[in-house]
Amino acid sequence: MIAEIHHKVFSNLEDELTGNFFGIMRYIPFQRGLKQIYMKYIHSLDESVHGLIRSIQTNDFDIEFWKRSELGYGEIDAYMELDGVGIGIEVKYQSGLSGENQLEREVSMLSEWCKSEEKILILVAVESDAREIYQRNYRKECFADVHLAYITWQDILSGLDEIKTVNQFEDLMVEDLKGLLREKGFMSFEGFRDNGLIIDGGAFYDFG
Repeated sequence: MIAEIHHKVFSNLEDELTGNFFGIMRYIPFQRGLKQIYMKYIHSLDESVHGLIRSIQTNDFDIEFWKRSELGYGEIDAYMELDGVGIGIEVKYQSGLSGENQLEREVSMLSEWCKSEEKILILVAVESDAREIYQRNYRKECFADVHLAYITWQDILSGLDEIKTVNQFEDLMVEDLKGLLREKGFMSFEGFRDNGLIIDGGAFYDFG
């Protein structure tokens, strides 16, 4: 990661980006870190999503990377359980979904691992891709039991400013992540923005 920040190498690997970003974020308590980003920038027409994230009070959490289903559904980029909420994370960077049913398979994974917990599937992608993928999928029947949401890499870069760091080590971690995401080109134009919220289904462009 440091080599990429300093223009020594460039990587377009999704797994590397997943590990770099979420691998560092797990060292910052959830309340001051990911929760701050999710609460301000996550997008969903499902009104339950923000309430579920708000309800999480724990600070300690672990992330399982590339957790694999024992029932043959495949693997998901990252998975965490916090206060009875199971969160699956699917990361996209310079690629689309690996098949039209990828998110449906990940819903099955969450149902496999979370027997009683509430479940959220969060798609992380660049802005245009995230919206299009969400639009194509959020009405599917499988999302009656699993809450679908998305967050863009551009918003994550902005959201890093929301993190309440308490020491120089956390400051350094956050600054390194900002440097990495800027190097990836995830800056966004902020001239016309309504907090990134989707008001209703008609707010989407129909990609046909």
